[in-house]
Amino acid sequence: MTPPTAGARSGAPGRPPDTRKDEQILAAGRALLLTGGPAALTMEAVARSSGVSKATLYRRWPHRDALLEALVLREAQPLLDALDAAPADAAALAEVLERFLDSMLAFVTEPAYQAYLQAIAALPQPQADLQRIWRLGPQQAIDAVAALLRRHAAAQGRAWPAAERDAEMLLGMAMGLELARILYRQPLRLADEGRRRRHVRGVVRRFLSGAAPGAAGDDPGRAEP
Repeated sequence: MTPPTAGARSGAPGRPPDTRKDEQILAAGRALLLTGGPAALTMEAVARSSGVSKATLYRRWPHRDALLEALVLREAQPLLDALDAAPADAAALAEVLERFLDSMLAFVTEPAYQAYLQAIAALPQPQADLQRIWRLGPQQAIDAVAALLRRHAAAQGRAWPAAERDAEMLLGMAMGLELARILYRQPLRLADEGRRRRHVRGVVRRFLSGAAPGAAGDDPGRAEP
């Protein structure tokens, strides 16, 4: 579910909120974030770029960190929604994982996201911002995949004790060296849709052949550290 915009919470009494201003602000904030990283996201820059007053901006997002979180969740939540399932068998689990990984890789290989990663690598960025983005983005993806694996195991009356570790392994297998290629400005292998989907199918097949409930639940050595 996409998070509600701030305008829905802060409109003046008796007057419907102007959601167009919310979209203007979020679009401007997204452009700043993707081109310059979190260091470029200031309330002054967002107000100037969106064409709204700072008073309007602050009525919707009371501080810059709230706006940053809204922008990150706006990007991450549609991807994570694909994991909101309880697959009862391996085929259903594979379908959910393939859909999620394909969407994730399509997002990562977009030119705008490539520019964002390159900006983060090239320009000094506040550590607190990077930690917040990690928590709301990559870490939330690991947690959501782990929760999916546990629900799948529970539907079979089993456990998946190494879910977090296996979730991180799956994401690493899917991503491969694409992030390194982006940072070194090399041609991407997975930007082509057909190649990306074949890659995702192969990754999910290999993952499920080696990491599954049952063996994981019976082997104490696979438990989380």
